[in-house]
Amino acid sequence: MNNPVEEALPDILIIDDDSTVVITLHKVLCHIGRIRFASDATQAFEMINEAKPNLILLDVELPDMNGLEVCTKLKSNHETKGIPVLFITSNIETGFEEKVFDAGASDYIVKPLKPRVVAARVQTHLAYHRAMEQLNKLAHTDSLSNLANRLTFDEQLDLEFRRAKRQHEPLTLVLIDIDEFKKYNDHFGHLAGDECIRNIGHILSSITKRPADLAARYGGEEFALILPNTQAPGVKVILKELINRVEQSSIHHAPNAMHSVVTISAGYTTLAAEECEQNLTATDLLQAADKALYISKHNGRNRCTFESLSQAYH
Repeated sequence: MNNPVEEALPDILIIDDDSTVVITLHKVLCHIGRIRFASDATQAFEMINEAKPNLILLDVELPDMNGLEVCTKLKSNHETKGIPVLFITSNIETGFEEKVFDAGASDYIVKPLKPRVVAARVQTHLAYHRAMEQLNKLAHTDSLSNLANRLTFDEQLDLEFRRAKRQHEPLTLVLIDIDEFKKYNDHFGHLAGDECIRNIGHILSSITKRPADLAARYGGEEFALILPNTQAPGVKVILKELINRVEQSSIHHAPNAMHSVVTISAGYTTLAAEECEQNLTATDLLQAADKALYISKHNGRNRCTFESLSQAYH
């Protein structure tokens, strides 16, 4: 059985072909994090693709690639650019510091290695990295629903739309609205309204199970789902379950509302694989999903409607 304390430790990747350096670093850092080793750049990139480390210690001279090139490559990749890189070097020639920081490194440690200096610098950069991750999470999370916020939604929709077009894969976008939410707020008050949004957010979060799926608070009482590589028929099943679960949560609605309990309406559209070559934008997806949502509301609410991209513009 894995030790829960060990699982909580940060992942530190050491990229160095000098066994003496690796042994020294392991001895110094084994109580700070889980240590992995790579002896060259090729092995390092394979390991990083398998599991992204929280910090990288990188030798300047590797058998197959210069360490500065490795760092530059890591920093040019959206998936790895946030990982702090600390160089290990005996090179203290004039201009070296500029080269290290120009490549995107966070710091460097000079050989011969001093254990207390290594431990202190690694812990400092791990703590800073954790703090930045927490700030980034706060900046991208809606504090009320605990879902992704509008900023995250906009960024992710742009990313997934470009990826879908590039890879010719379907992408589904769903817009969701709490039915007659103004009546609910007016009758029960804004505190109850906030709790209602939290409840819907929790249900939405439980519906999106795949790592690539995104549930977001779009604004006010509106929510959105981004479902990569998902066809429209599969989405209908998900949305019917979502609508049923919201209705079955039995949140009493205002007396003058159409339904006695809180319900939701949804509209969705799919960028099909065969449409990826067309001159479409992420805004076209939003407009089609919004049109579908309007139809759901117009037809009695508490339902979902599909609108194809071709239908939306005819």
